[in-house]
Amino acid sequence: MDGCLEHQDLRWREPAEIAGILHQMPGFVWLDSAGGGQVSGRYSYMAAAPVSDFRWPQADGNSGFEAAFRAWKDSFRSTVLDKGAPFQGGAIGYISYDAANIWVPDFQSRHPPSLADTVAFALYDTVLAFDHLNRTLSVYASGLSAPGVPPDNDLARKRIAALEQTLGTAPLTESRSGERGDDWSPAPNQTDYAGLVRQVQTAIRDGEVYQANIASLWTRPPEASGNPFRDYLRLRTQTEAPFSAFGTFGARTLLSLSPERLVKMDPEGHVRAEPIKGTARRATDPQQDRKIAEALARSKKDRAENIMIVDLMRNDLSRVCLPESVTVADLCRVETLPNLHHLVSAVDGRLEPGRDAIDLLAAVFPGGSVTGAPKSRAMEIIDDLEPAARGAFCGALGYIGFDGACDFNIMIRTIELLPSGARYWSGAGLTLLSEPAAEWAEVQLKAERILSRNSVPLVS
Repeated sequence: MDGCLEHQDLRWREPAEIAGILHQMPGFVWLDSAGGGQVSGRYSYMAAAPVSDFRWPQADGNSGFEAAFRAWKDSFRSTVLDKGAPFQGGAIGYISYDAANIWVPDFQSRHPPSLADTVAFALYDTVLAFDHLNRTLSVYASGLSAPGVPPDNDLARKRIAALEQTLGTAPLTESRSGERGDDWSPAPNQTDYAGLVRQVQTAIRDGEVYQANIASLWTRPPEASGNPFRDYLRLRTQTEAPFSAFGTFGARTLLSLSPERLVKMDPEGHVRAEPIKGTARRATDPQQDRKIAEALARSKKDRAENIMIVDLMRNDLSRVCLPESVTVADLCRVETLPNLHHLVSAVDGRLEPGRDAIDLLAAVFPGGSVTGAPKSRAMEIIDDLEPAARGAFCGALGYIGFDGACDFNIMIRTIELLPSGARYWSGAGLTLLSEPAAEWAEVQLKAERILSRNSVPLVS
């Protein structure tokens, strides 16, 4: 029998302050609505010391993944509180782009994966939930200890008390020695981006695709990585992206400054995908900035690109949602971040009875906005033209709650730290209307705030 979730309200404190206390705990993860106050970024979540881990190695391929993941996740059960935060505990983790062959038939990359574990999740029974709109902070705990073991309310209360005690300490002071944040360089044998644009346009003229998203890779050696957590604190204030995240999962540490949601679902099965296509640099002058946003909203090229992906997302959701429920709720609205304007659309649906969050992820992964259309052929072209496996880039990071709800970002604007060093990708959606210089400028624009305090090394 499921136990009763324990809950306690705490004094409001900014997430960055609490992260400064908790980030060195094992399994620390922070799902961070860094902008704080945006409708799409109302809540942030923080957790550490997971009860259990799930890893799926590339060597295991796609055989049995869904059954294994579902069995692991469902071996931990807890109730949730009505009118509480959307996430009150459950599985948090990532699916790397390298895991695409789990759900995309016949796709096989020519590149070795960036890390053996292509999927990694952890089960958190104690979670801090920050409501940025109401400026409230709550902690939820279930008292879970092992697969198949019922929740223990006494254990849940002890965990809340221990967390409160920990939060009474001062944030840890980080050493600033050895910080080198500007040692990024293009990946070896990086192809000229203008040449990539031309190759994609040839494929479009040949009728292979309508659009393909092609990215460039930068790397940084391990000795230049500095302090990832401190770097994340700096970057989140510069980008204020609503689907940001920081966490370490085994050998992979992720600093995700993502503005894009892949998909979310509430406990009743209401689904929303929010693809981004279309980006413009902001101006410091308010009047000029408004003109830039208006021009982006009218751009035929950017709107066409966005609408193509909306159609793809409608098709993806129709695979697992009630057909009549799939609708376009919002088309090409302008969303504004500190340095960028984006065109964002929203596609809604209602999950078919008997389906769950894993079925939903299977339908939409990887996101159409970071592949292209048609998805399968676009992924083959991406694999041919890009210099390495994408790794975490363009994968998804998020949660699946005890109540079946889920929310996942797309890991764009994401630094991936591996034992071999750090990696960062930046890309653009290429169509027949693409101008090589403009597309390369967009790639640079998406990279500049994250890669360097001074200048970003770029391919000519």
